[in-house]
Amino acid sequence: MTRRTNIPHLRDFLWTLQKRQQASYQRQPLQTNPPRQRGDGFTRMIVVMSFETAPPPSALPTDPHASDEPRPDYYDDLAGSLRHAWQMLGRATKDRRSAFHAPVVANSAADGPQARVMILRSVDAAARQLTFYTDTRSAKTLALALDARVAVTFYDAARKLQVRASGLGVLHTGDALAEARWQASSPSSLRCYAGQTPGDISAVPSSGLPAELEGRLPQWAELSSAQAHFAVLSITLQRMEWLYLHTGGQRRALYQWTDSDCVMNWLNP
Repeated sequence: MTRRTNIPHLRDFLWTLQKRQQASYQRQPLQTNPPRQRGDGFTRMIVVMSFETAPPPSALPTDPHASDEPRPDYYDDLAGSLRHAWQMLGRATKDRRSAFHAPVVANSAADGPQARVMILRSVDAAARQLTFYTDTRSAKTLALALDARVAVTFYDAARKLQVRASGLGVLHTGDALAEARWQASSPSSLRCYAGQTPGDISAVPSSGLPAELEGRLPQWAELSSAQAHFAVLSITLQRMEWLYLHTGGQRRALYQWTDSDCVMNWLNP
């Protein structure tokens, strides 16, 4: 009887089977539909895998956790990991495809912690600041007025990097920073501030936009009243945690800033 089976990853089994068959008959080339053959009293099993690919047991890795995954330059470099974190954050403001472009921003509210995805707008490593845009009418702006603590989580699955940052948030409305950011933005990205109050209940499915702005880009003149709803959220970081996932061993670091210094420590992952 001839039977086909797939036995993935069992190299020891293949090597042992090869030796047994060599002792009983001369191995024939593998066929797509091999004929029925009889050996020395036992059923021949044809495995759909070349025996030539199976190394001897002595050639197999002795450490099941061994890894040939390359290690980046910052792998064991505490300051280098921090520099790389700021580089990734800076690139995320220019590259919409970056996994760090849209982090999760969380704060404390009256009914408990609240988290949402926001777009990272700018990064200032020297000042340790991250900025985001938000609506002055949103629930988070009211909550931030009572508790300025903010946490931001970034994760890049492809690069296996997580950055958790936290600090104090300041809302800029109607000042020079808010004005400069409003003027630097496009009407298409500012159109949402002309809509109804975010989070309010609607009786029907709705974009929240006024009927005259539905389905088209607004002109600057049509957004004049919406500017009052635009705010820049600037977060000055007090703490950052870095986690790099690696099959040979993870690396985790903590960075804490005071007024004049940064205290850096490795952490157990």
